[in-house]
Amino acid sequence: MTVVRTIVALLILSFAGAAAAQMPLTNSTPDVEAAVKALEAGGATVLIVPSPDTEPAPAVADTNVHERVAALRREAGAVVGNAPRVPGQMVEALRAAGNGSIGWVLPAGLITLAALVTGAIAWFFAMRFVISLGKDVEKAPKGTRAALIARDIGILIKHVATTAAFFFVATGTVLMIQPDLSPERVTASMAIWSITILLLVRGLLSAVLSPWQGAERALPFSDRLSLSLYAQLMTAGVLSTLVTFVCYWFAYFPLVETAHKLMLLIAPTVSVLLFSVVLLVHRKEISAAILGTEPRRKTVRRFMAAVWPLLATAYLALAWALTAVGVLEATSLALGPITGPFLGLAVSLGVAGVLIIVHDRRLTTRNVDPRWTELYERTAINLSFVAGAATLVSVWHLFAGPWGAALERGFAIALVLIFGWALWQAVRLAVEIRLEDEVGTDPQPGEGEGFGPGGSRLATLLPILRNVALFFIGTIVLTVFLASMGVNVAPLFAGAGVVGLAIGFGAQALIRDIFSGAFFLLDDAFRKGEYIQVGSVQGMVEKISVRSFQLRHHEGALHTLPFGEIKQLTNYSRDWVIMKLPVRLTYDTDVEKVRKLVKKLGQEMAADPDFGHLFLEPPKSQGVVQMEDSAMIMRVKFKTRPGDQFLVRRHVFQRLRDLFDANGIDFAHKVVTVQVSDVADPAQRRKAALGAAQDDIDAAAGKAATEFAAQ
Repeated sequence: MTVVRTIVALLILSFAGAAAAQMPLTNSTPDVEAAVKALEAGGATVLIVPSPDTEPAPAVADTNVHERVAALRREAGAVVGNAPRVPGQMVEALRAAGNGSIGWVLPAGLITLAALVTGAIAWFFAMRFVISLGKDVEKAPKGTRAALIARDIGILIKHVATTAAFFFVATGTVLMIQPDLSPERVTASMAIWSITILLLVRGLLSAVLSPWQGAERALPFSDRLSLSLYAQLMTAGVLSTLVTFVCYWFAYFPLVETAHKLMLLIAPTVSVLLFSVVLLVHRKEISAAILGTEPRRKTVRRFMAAVWPLLATAYLALAWALTAVGVLEATSLALGPITGPFLGLAVSLGVAGVLIIVHDRRLTTRNVDPRWTELYERTAINLSFVAGAATLVSVWHLFAGPWGAALERGFAIALVLIFGWALWQAVRLAVEIRLEDEVGTDPQPGEGEGFGPGGSRLATLLPILRNVALFFIGTIVLTVFLASMGVNVAPLFAGAGVVGLAIGFGAQALIRDIFSGAFFLLDDAFRKGEYIQVGSVQGMVEKISVRSFQLRHHEGALHTLPFGEIKQLTNYSRDWVIMKLPVRLTYDTDVEKVRKLVKKLGQEMAADPDFGHLFLEPPKSQGVVQMEDSAMIMRVKFKTRPGDQFLVRRHVFQRLRDLFDANGIDFAHKVVTVQVSDVADPAQRRKAALGAAQDDIDAAAGKAATEFAAQ
């Protein structure tokens, strides 16, 4: 729905900026020009130097508002009062152009007919030639967005090329028949210009609406709506062009000024009324197209779909009023307020279409991530919006007004913001995609209790680099923004250096933390997701910033540590882990038999399809490592990756129990022997025995807790 979003954006700008539009209405000074030409014809050299003591005469717009309104009312009354005499005045103007006769009208008609015939022949052959060149385009894959837009642009280019052939051949014919300026040549030239404008309008409507090729239409319009819009807009265009042609045609003849102003008022009035009727008749269908078919419609779309008829009608009324004021104040017609939005929309759609074609035909063939496509399209829409807005402002002649410099700076700032935003989004997206590629090394919750292998080095460094890139991009955009606003940024850089020194001296601990963190990360001492211990604090690295990092203990506590406080760091999640399991056996156990059974068990577990891949080294016996009063301690060890040892330990313990039970090997139980002497009372002997056993039990529990904490 790129086209619809662009239409909405341009309509918003058009309606918002209409009130500030200035009309290019200037009064000519024929007396001064005639005097200068007479002097130059006599051999004199004329230099016009403005006097420094004189000031230009104030424009009508600068006079008192009441006086201006009164002058407009008087002028409008004169124009309307002269309306009944306009037909006779038009005939008199035609006779005056022919020295009292209108016999020149027939030669003018013949010249016009000859020019139109030769132009039509040139248009026909140019159309055949262009169609033959565009066969390759027609063979392109259909149905894709790039193909639809390329087809529309191709149709528009075809119509522009053939219309250019018509215009130049027809104009050349007129100049060959009538080289001198005359009513005949003016009549033929105005007819050629009118037909040229109609052909261009027809080409634009054919490209955008595609009234007879519904399957190849880029806009979300139905066949009925497209045909109706095409027919009605072409009818409005023909009538508006005809009226405008007559107005500009009579500008050549010595027509009375009030009659000329009446004709100049009729032209925009007809155009505004016709286009208003067309828009209001199809307001529901256009509102549905703006809404689109997305299940979750955005608020801006719903708002524009509801209020666009009111905004469009208000804008056309305001444009007509500005044009009428310009006509009454000076005998000239400027169509900028009326045609500006259409030209801006055409330029915006053209820029967006070309950029989207480049994307679809160059980038999508490389299997890029869809998020890159979305970023490209949003950037293209923003650029097309700026291009359309610049065209609109240029048509309104605002660049030449008192706000011209401010508008130029505004467009420069808009481009800087667009490219800065696009660059930041590109950096963010590149980091996000790269982090997703590293997701296989991220810590997995569950069995590891936080002792997993952690993420890769890139997964640790990229978020920090992303924040640094944001800082630099923001600084550059801010600097260019201030420079575009006319601010001298050189003192700002000098001041930033002084402030940096002050911060460096006043925040030594902060600087120490930042530099310490940079070196720890460069040394790859730890990564995000790894389980580390710093002093008495331990946990999984959850977040890393510029000056500190956070550790999440496996029991849930969150610790924040500055980098500068690190004196010693222990990493439990790097490379591999050896797990040693103590097994208590009775003294009559055959040690060699146990060693062979454990070795065979290790081979079986390494070949297990479910968890055998978790072993770096399978379980094996280390023999007897300790002798206690009631058992001998044998040790079984294995090697895994960090975080896998706890899951593997559970399976090893279970298989050892089943293996020893099947082979008659008994585990030794804790036996406490208490000797009580010189106590004859049985109750006292039992109490002393229980106390001695309790002390031994408490000591064993404390030892087990210490071993678990160390793991």
